[in-house]
Amino acid sequence: MFNKKKPELSTEDAPDSIEPWEMLDEDRMASVAEKLRKHYPDKNYAPVARRIDNDLRVCFDKGPEGKGKGVVIVHELGGSVVKSYNGFIDWFDEALAESRGQ
Repeated sequence: MFNKKKPELSTEDAPDSIEPWEMLDEDRMASVAEKLRKHYPDKNYAPVARRIDNDLRVCFDKGPEGKGKGVVIVHELGGSVVKSYNGFIDWFDEALAESRGQ
């Protein structure tokens, strides 16, 4: 009868690992970003997560102006974009569903 208000979530509620994905810490972000610059010199990727069973990395695609909000999955060691998303939440929702086997 009454609509119960859902509690608002924060980043503290988010898990550090969503198998098979793992969020990167600052040191790992810097390391992966350096490798991505070598393999994708014309791109402006900011890595945020890695797939623990291969070399796939989730990155913000900041674009040439540094303002892009798109998210891509790329190979850390070069190659093509595996998948693109309009934003982080699109990827995150899919990663959660994959983690839960949905």
